[in-house]
Amino acid sequence: MKINRLLIISSIFLWASCYTGQNISEPDNTSLVYKQSNRVLHPQFKIFHETPDDSKIYLKLYTNELRFSTTNPERINQAVLNINYYIKSSIESNEIIDSSKQVLKVEKTENQTSIISFFRLKPVESESFIVEFHINDVYGNKKSKNYLTINRSNDGNAQYYISFFANYQKPVFTEYFSPIDTLLIKTCCSKRGKFSISKYKLIEEPAIKPFKSNFINELNLLIDSSIYLKPYPSDSLFFSKTHGIYIIRSDSSKLKGFMKVQFKNAFPLISKPDELNDAISYLLTDEEYTYIKNSNNKKFLVDKFWLTTNENKERSKELIKIWYNRAVYSNYFFTSYKEGYKTDRGMIYIVFGPPDNIEYINGAEKWLYYNSENNSELDFLFTKQEQSVSENDYTLLRESRYEPYWNKAVKTWRSGKVYRF
Repeated sequence: MKINRLLIISSIFLWASCYTGQNISEPDNTSLVYKQSNRVLHPQFKIFHETPDDSKIYLKLYTNELRFSTTNPERINQAVLNINYYIKSSIESNEIIDSSKQVLKVEKTENQTSIISFFRLKPVESESFIVEFHINDVYGNKKSKNYLTINRSNDGNAQYYISFFANYQKPVFTEYFSPIDTLLIKTCCSKRGKFSISKYKLIEEPAIKPFKSNFINELNLLIDSSIYLKPYPSDSLFFSKTHGIYIIRSDSSKLKGFMKVQFKNAFPLISKPDELNDAISYLLTDEEYTYIKNSNNKKFLVDKFWLTTNENKERSKELIKIWYNRAVYSNYFFTSYKEGYKTDRGMIYIVFGPPDNIEYINGAEKWLYYNSENNSELDFLFTKQEQSVSENDYTLLRESRYEPYWNKAVKTWRSGKVYRF
């Protein structure tokens, strides 16, 4: 199957190599990638190694974040994007191994919601390196900066797989899929003549509180079943109407593989009573959470909780809106093998809000919150789990020092106010 026609209407590619050793300027505030701002783009990326030495990067942008204009010689209603990428040994390094530039012109069409493009990475000798993306919407003056970790080690990792929507022939950019989706799975490395797919039960528990310093992060997946699919391009269509975690492997002897998750209900939205209760678990005592979880009238109890936080019903409704908006955005940003709002980053994002700044340290994310009134600072360090089944799995380094901050935040929310550090 050829994936030739994508949603790009018109594009001009201007590729330019840079000298090894060139430096780039100090990075901008990268925390904007997690903020609900109309000043920043939120691109999605998918890496696929067609061979151990040949890699594609697919890019998806949403048209409602772009500025279209006819202020060009052709008077075409289009968006213009400058896309630069820099190959580096690490996020912290300012030394460029290589780089490329692309000018992308996208003509506006009716009912268009996104654009998808792809390009090939230049050859790099290293198995592991960083690609730093800078995307600029010329007419809208919106920017984004993103870091991609390229892993070409031959350990069956997810970058050697890709999935397409079978009906639309477009790449899937998320690790989750819905019951109505049929996926076409492709890999460069199938040697046994078929894929093995293991199904595991979903993770039910939300994240553990950040001051539980004796917490040990261990992923224990409970297997449900196993099935087999023939390799691409013969008959590798995959679909399921049963929620669960699916690990796809072309070699069952490999620890890693390609993960796809089907969550319950209308994910990434949150609307069912169980979800509403799980999403406020961070504000509840263990007894309150268990009581609501075991109740036959969860929705009533969740509503009652929120309405008792403030005598003013309108203020309570505003509080609910902010809390669950953050929970839904957590699903978009942080979902891994469990829903984003149940992850460590999702927990901190919901309770403390988007970080004021993010520092990257050896692949970890250090979230920073500032209080200008008392000139204080609070940080959370999330380390990437390299052996995880998900490429988006980060674990908080838990410390007892967080307990007073956490208790103050919970008390503020329960008193009917949005917490701000």
